[in-house]
This record gives sequence, structure tokens and C-alpha cells, in this order.
Amino acid sequence: MRDALRAAGVERAHLAGHSMGSLICQHLAADAPESVLSLTLFGPILEPAPAARRALEERAETAQREGMARIAESTSSESVAVASGDTGPLARAFVRASLMRQDPAGYAWHCRALAWAGAADHGAIACPTLLIAGESDPVAPVATAETLKDRIGGAELEILPGIGHWMTIEMPGRSADALTRHLDGARP
Repeated sequence: MRDALRAAGVERAHLAGHSMGSLICQHLAADAPESVLSLTLFGPILEPAPAARRALEERAETAQREGMARIAESTSSESVAVASGDTGPLARAFVRASLMRQDPAGYAWHCRALAWAGAADHGAIACPTLLIAGESDPVAPVATAETLKDRIGGAELEILPGIGHWMTIEMPGRSADALTRHLDGARP
């Protein structure tokens, strides 16, 4: 990511990431703090525990062996909160369609990259950080965001009630408002 910023001629940036993207942002903020103005992490995750690493490897094998249909169906039904009301069916359909468009081999590599991911040095993250967690997120539970809040000095946590892992899809207005407020407060 640091190389992508340099190639684009960007010296410093506000970073926002979701799920695995949040882990990438954590690493960049820890490894190149001079490049990061702020972090907004939706459904933030930590490095996977051993059981999660095995599950990710199995998911990679499933994608390569069977394609994306079973993964898309289970992910869309399990990680979008039932309580997301009117947006729930649309959010589930969006997540399913998004996953069905993934190349199985590319998705398998994504799963393996996450399975092999290490922890960021959270003590080195010094920029303003907002963690946004879905109250009903089975992928990145609120407890994970609370752990990150404790590890990243000065981090703030916002919990979206009744929302699962796809908060930017399930509750786009509230997600955008939280991001905007954080960016407005983090501007130098």
C-alpha cells in the first residue's frame, strides 16, 4: 500500500478499511506512520487465531474446488444481521452478488493471505483512529474492536446497533456520517 501511495504521488493520506482492509491499514499506520493522517476501520479485525487460520485455509480450498456459490450463500446469510431491517434483504443480495463475481482462485489467495497475516504493532499507531463495529458482527465482534481500542492509544469506538459485518452496506448513511465526522475531526 505504501508503494501505491508513492506511485500516486500521495505523501500522507486518511485511510479507511473494512475487515481485511482494516488489517492492512493497521500495518501501514504502524510501519509508516508518517504516511497516515488518520484511520477509520470498519469491522476491524486482528491477526487470525489458529482455528480461524485453519478455517480460512479450508475456505480457500472450497473456493478452488467448488467455486463461489456455497461461500457466497453462507457469507451473505451469516454475516448480514437479521436486525438490519429494510436493508437486510438488499444487503444480503449485494454481498452474495459481490462474492459471486469473485474469481475463485483470487478469492482463495485472499483467504490464504489473511490466514498468514501477522499482527500489526498497535503501539506504533499514533494517528487519530475510529473503530466502527457492528453490534451483531460474527466476523469481527465488538470484543475485537474493544481489544483494538485498548491497544491503539486514543482510539475511539462506535458500535452500530443491530448491524452485522457489512455495516457500510447494511447502514450506509450512518457509516458515512461516522467516517465524515472522523475525517472532519482529524484534519490538520
